[in-house]
Amino acid sequence: MKKFFYFLGNLITIVLAFILYTIVQQFYFYPYKLRKSLGLSNIPFVVLTAIITIIALLLVFYFYCLQLRRSNEQNYNSKPHWQIRKVLLSLLGAIMLIFVSATIQLALGFNTEQTSTNQKLLDQISYQAGYFFPVMVIIVGPIFEEIIFRGLFFNTFFNKNTSSNKWLGILLSGLIFGYAHDPGLTKYLLVYWALGCVLAWVYTTSKDLRYSILSHIIFNSLGFL
Repeated sequence: MKKFFYFLGNLITIVLAFILYTIVQQFYFYPYKLRKSLGLSNIPFVVLTAIITIIALLLVFYFYCLQLRRSNEQNYNSKPHWQIRKVLLSLLGAIMLIFVSATIQLALGFNTEQTSTNQKLLDQISYQAGYFFPVMVIIVGPIFEEIIFRGLFFNTFFNKNTSSNKWLGILLSGLIFGYAHDPGLTKYLLVYWALGCVLAWVYTTSKDLRYSILSHIIFNSLGFL
């Protein structure tokens, strides 16, 4: 019974994290509409957005750390947090993200004009979001998604320190990440699935969310370069 309530609590934590992420997204994706409805000028709205973002991120990361205090067989989030070899692992992860994305799209016969439904939606949002959009996609989004899809996910479903847990967790984490980015289940699901698997591999190998976040940020940054 104790294990059941622990598992249920972790599921509820994931749901709460998604809700917080969704709330934060509204400030970055629909800033002008939201600013008008709140009756705020530009600078107060930017300050409010920053405060809400920081509070939400701290809460979600606190949820993650709280789970680790209860059960952490795989020694995630251990100190020291920054090591050169792990930074190099992040860079390798970013290179792998680029490679698998390009390779799978080429193998599936996508041309340069084709984009996923998720990307089309993001393109539409980018026009109305202005300078808020790159901040979300490059920085805020990767941090939230790594905590949720990697940190909270592995703590909830694959917290045992076994090789099978690691690789099955990588595959399922990637699949859920892919579905979240392509719920229409198009061929692009394979691309996002592969990206999610690479990020999960970086996380489970480095044992630290900071490095999968770094890989994610680098990869997302390329779209704006």
